[in-house]
Amino acid sequence: MSDRTKQINDLRRVMGTLPDQNPELETKFYKGVEGISVKMVESVIANPYKPMYVLATTCWGKKVDKWEETSPENRFEVVKAALRGQALPLALEVPQFVFAVEGPSRASFDQIARARLGVVFSARGMRDNNWKDASIRIPTALWPTRLEFEVYNEHVKHGCAISIDIFNKIERFNQIKSTMLQVKELYAEIVDSGKSSWQAARMVLPLYVVYGYSFSINFMALRNMCSTRMKFCEMEDTVATAWLAAKAVSEQYPLLGSYLRPGCDWSGKCQYHKSYSLSEMFGCLFKECGRNQCIDSNDYAEFNETCSNYKDLEEQLGIHITKPNEWPDYEKFEDLPEIDKAKFMD
Repeated sequence: MSDRTKQINDLRRVMGTLPDQNPELETKFYKGVEGISVKMVESVIANPYKPMYVLATTCWGKKVDKWEETSPENRFEVVKAALRGQALPLALEVPQFVFAVEGPSRASFDQIARARLGVVFSARGMRDNNWKDASIRIPTALWPTRLEFEVYNEHVKHGCAISIDIFNKIERFNQIKSTMLQVKELYAEIVDSGKSSWQAARMVLPLYVVYGYSFSINFMALRNMCSTRMKFCEMEDTVATAWLAAKAVSEQYPLLGSYLRPGCDWSGKCQYHKSYSLSEMFGCLFKECGRNQCIDSNDYAEFNETCSNYKDLEEQLGIHITKPNEWPDYEKFEDLPEIDKAKFMD
């Protein structure tokens, strides 16, 4: 084997495209948003506050870069003004982040990837990989609780009385798993026959196959994405992805992270029902989540439940979902966490 061939095979081994990398047929089931992770691979600009300041102040004065002549406190005031919409918004497009997302469903990726401006996506190929070991994500609403499992098992073991709702839910859950296992077996049969490609076999894979992707996005685009996707009227793994991305930014840049919020938290009222836009006609499938006041509810919903439950996200992701009255307000330079202060003092 030549050195060049070995080099190519080593790279293909990492990417998972070598013919001998044929995974065993295996199917794991994930509940709700369990196992989803969002990692900030890179912040393209180590200190985004400096270029934000420069772009926000360029059109005033005779010098373009006035960072060195400005005190840390006044640098903060300029950036704060841009974040609050009191200065030119172009500074908000300066910070750039790259995220690696593992675990949400393919359906959730379709929602996140609807973002168009200021963002670019790269997703795991369903025609370029062998998905025999792919996992399946089952929504929390379809996953019975521990108590329901216990009641059902007691019924099976001792013939105890059980409510029809619990019985049907467990039976449906078992049917879902059985169906998905059959789907995976069919996929493996198509792939292993050697007569069809991964491209053809993917037609049987469901929308809730566990997926992965990366994306690069500027702060303004991320802020717009979070404003929509952090709302609990979105599907749960979409909401989880947005919250985890916001948390990742907050860890390194608390000031920027404090502006990544659901749109309803900025307005202080529910934005799901809007009496003036006929939302009930076109998309009001769920009851409002109750996070903010909903003056346009009309008690109308196709399904009398919230689309996503924040308690499920907290429990399954192990994070705290910030409440509307808990968002930090960095009014003064002294209010900033040390990690941000250091960047303004750079």
